[in-house]
Amino acid sequence: MLRAAFFGLWIGFPLGLHAVDFKRDIAPIFKKHCYECHSEASGKKKNGYVFDDLKVLAGDIRPSGMIDPGRPGQSPLMELLTLPPGDNRRMPPDGDGLSPKEIKLMRDWITEGAGLEKKSTTKPSGLTPKKVPDKPEAPAPEQWTSADGKVITAVFVAVEGGVVVLKMNGKPYRVPLEKLSEASRKQAVERKP
Repeated sequence: MLRAAFFGLWIGFPLGLHAVDFKRDIAPIFKKHCYECHSEASGKKKNGYVFDDLKVLAGDIRPSGMIDPGRPGQSPLMELLTLPPGDNRRMPPDGDGLSPKEIKLMRDWITEGAGLEKKSTTKPSGLTPKKVPDKPEAPAPEQWTSADGKVITAVFVAVEGGVVVLKMNGKPYRVPLEKLSEASRKQAVERKP
């Protein structure tokens, strides 16, 4: 059975138009939603993640890390923060999760390179991760409904004959069109090049 996964929506925002500041914009989000389980202050470091120690956090900001600079769609943190309610992997596990504004700030921060310091003309202290070269961002996930009414979130890849190819958790799944609701079949066929 297909499991719902959400890779983080990509909302294009031109770099330089809005610079997200870690201290002003992101640290308060971590404090509000994450410190209870992931901070030096709480004494809890679940799964090894700590968001109030910048040196530890900087180690998680790297290509293929929890936060992949410049690539929110490839950052496991964004996936965990944007999973649908009811998914036991969603973070934070309790409550309503992050607001749409907080999700957008987090996504923009990662897109801009996930820096921990303001940009300045002074010599960097080593806490600002280097931005990886820009690569095309993964397509945004969409909701798909099965013929029996179950909803999943997946990225459309292609329609091949009578099969739609969807990608979840980085893995392609081939779903016969007749297994989708009428609306999802139409959605797939309209996307066919």
